[in-house]
Amino acid sequence: MPTTFRLPVTRRRRRTDASLPAPRPSARSRLAGRLARGAAVFCLAGAAFAAAGQPPAQPPAQPPTPPEEAAPALPPHLLSARTALDAYFFELNQSEPDWERLIATLDFDEEVPDAERRVLATRLRTVINAQGLWVEMNLVSSDPDYRDEITRQHRVAPLPARMPDFVLTRGDDLGWRISEHTIQSVETLYEETFSWYARSLFEILPPVFDRSLLGFTLWQVVGLLVLGLVAWAAQLLLRALFAKFLRQVGNRRADFTAKTLAGMAPPASWFATVWVFHYFFADLRLPVRVAQWVAVVVDLALAGILVWLAYRLIDALCEKLSAITANTQTQIDDHLIPLARTVLRVSAVLTALLMVAQNHGYSITTLIAGLGLGGLAVALAAQDTVANVIGSLAIVADRPFQVGDWILVGEHEGTVERVGLRSTRVRTFYDSLVSVPNSRIVNSIVDNMGQRTYRRMRQMLPLRYDTDPDRVHAFVEGIRSIIEANDAMRQDVHEIHLNRFSDSSVDVLVYCFFRVPDWNRELTERHNFLLEVLRLAKELGVEFAVPARTLQLESTPERARPGPKPSDPADPASLKDSIAAFGPGGRLSRPKGPA
Repeated sequence: MPTTFRLPVTRRRRRTDASLPAPRPSARSRLAGRLARGAAVFCLAGAAFAAAGQPPAQPPAQPPTPPEEAAPALPPHLLSARTALDAYFFELNQSEPDWERLIATLDFDEEVPDAERRVLATRLRTVINAQGLWVEMNLVSSDPDYRDEITRQHRVAPLPARMPDFVLTRGDDLGWRISEHTIQSVETLYEETFSWYARSLFEILPPVFDRSLLGFTLWQVVGLLVLGLVAWAAQLLLRALFAKFLRQVGNRRADFTAKTLAGMAPPASWFATVWVFHYFFADLRLPVRVAQWVAVVVDLALAGILVWLAYRLIDALCEKLSAITANTQTQIDDHLIPLARTVLRVSAVLTALLMVAQNHGYSITTLIAGLGLGGLAVALAAQDTVANVIGSLAIVADRPFQVGDWILVGEHEGTVERVGLRSTRVRTFYDSLVSVPNSRIVNSIVDNMGQRTYRRMRQMLPLRYDTDPDRVHAFVEGIRSIIEANDAMRQDVHEIHLNRFSDSSVDVLVYCFFRVPDWNRELTERHNFLLEVLRLAKELGVEFAVPARTLQLESTPERARPGPKPSDPADPASLKDSIAAFGPGGRLSRPKGPA
């Protein structure tokens, strides 16, 4: 058995009447005192004359003055906050604790009965264990003169985040004890930790339930099984209720489907179930280490279920946004929906982790400050990346182009395939993929070829110098008729004229526009138009000049040239018929290309 001993109890000294100042004497008492002193002097003088000539007598021996009573020494377990806490938990872990040594570690009022002191000391430890709170003794100061860094008082809070009311202070006798404020809060903490029916049931349990089973008491094992069954039944019931309720809400709301809302029923029901288990788990009063690990597991489970529920809500929100962006003209916002989903999911996970860290005593303010400093360091080290991210936001807000557009940025030209958070990917016309940083796009001139309503065509058609002027005029009017007959070409703006005389040709200017959505359609319509021009030239007998200075024999007596010559006079009626044949509905008109 451990050796027990009694500790000296330091009591406060009360002020007695002897320490009070004496009252001032009256005039009559002062006169009587003077007469008494005079008589005493006269008697002493007579005794001196009578004793003249005799040897002096030895003075009587005086008794030794007793030394002052020394103050009782401070017990070793009260020298610091660490020793006081160590003694408190050590004694409560014993089967027969030294109650005098245990109670000395708490700052009780003198009027509190001894039985009540034992109850309060035991309940405080029960609350700490049930909440899974573990005091790290190496973090508690062992300095007898320790002062709090903020208040500069002799004060220690072993559990500042989880239980701020649990405080040790140093008294007038320099001894460290659990504070009087903590003792006054024990009953409140006890009622907040344990439910009222669990407290009542614990008081009426028969002794048979206190038997040990697998390291736990029998009532703890039974309570754990009952709590698990109730939680599972509640989970099944809540899932059915949530599914039915959310399905009804989805049927009333056209913008959110019932399937999406019903998908949130499992995480919602599991969250309610685990929360109920978390709320009533303290009633089992498990050992502190077991309660600590179970609290961590339950908090992680709650955080995971919250993330699960957040994921379902984010998916429903993104589905709604996707339906909205599907009706917009631009396609950039369609590619931003997955990016927004990723950002929201990461934010949900970080928030859940911060909540778990705060519940287990870590300062969330310190963590956020650390993340802020780390973010500043990363931002300074990755300025280009930050600039690209901001550039992506500018592209989304300004919308200079959209996915599928043909753009020209600096020396890069091609079709936009994807707008990312850091860069924009452009597929060039020689089928390579170029990643252009978003910051560069924002600071450059972007020529968006894909936003054109009309695609311009400017062409010089060189005719031979010996071409008959009437045929040249008919050729110009025939091209105008070809444009009017083509629905894919702009009808209100086109210029077809004899433009200039070159070194070896007479040039006809063709300035027109195609109304097409993309480059492939533009090439097709250009192909059809040029074929019509070639057919017109062949029908009118107009030949294109060759950019060279050579002597050519048109014909010889042995080999005559078939058909009319360009220099031959033309029949006006025949030319007019040729022009009409290439006009709208003409017999030779083929604006869509050869049949």
